[in-house]
Amino acid sequence: MDKPFLYDQDFYGWTQQQAKALEQRLVMELDWQHLQEEIQALGRQEYRELVSRLSVLLGHLLKWEYQPEQRSRSWFLTIREQRRAINRHLRQNPSLKSRIEEALLDGFEAGVDLALRETNLPLRTFPEHCPYLFDDAIAYNFLCDIRQDWEG
Repeated sequence: MDKPFLYDQDFYGWTQQQAKALEQRLVMELDWQHLQEEIQALGRQEYRELVSRLSVLLGHLLKWEYQPEQRSRSWFLTIREQRRAINRHLRQNPSLKSRIEEALLDGFEAGVDLALRETNLPLRTFPEHCPYLFDDAIAYNFLCDIRQDWEG
């Protein structure tokens, strides 16, 4: 079956055919254009994963800092989970460290939106720019010390 046609009509079938061609080193069977696009898409997906986790973390840090009377075990556990997941994601994808500042900016915008949705605080409550350094935000003892048990 024609490679571009297979890509458009049966993506799963295309992936299996391409994996087999790679395994057997059948260079002429490879759909180079689509392989390049898919590999680039995988990289973008890893970046989006980092931004998504930062968004949740930053949103909860904002809630933690700006609405301390509402702090909860759920917020604590979300901060803990996101910090651990971000650290794990960066260990598994160390090249993403070169995009940390960009990811922090992208994540902060969505984090503010999360904090707005989950609190009754007005937009003007939150800073326009991320007040946290990346290393602080993911540190286990910054604002919310996740090295200890939750004590509300």
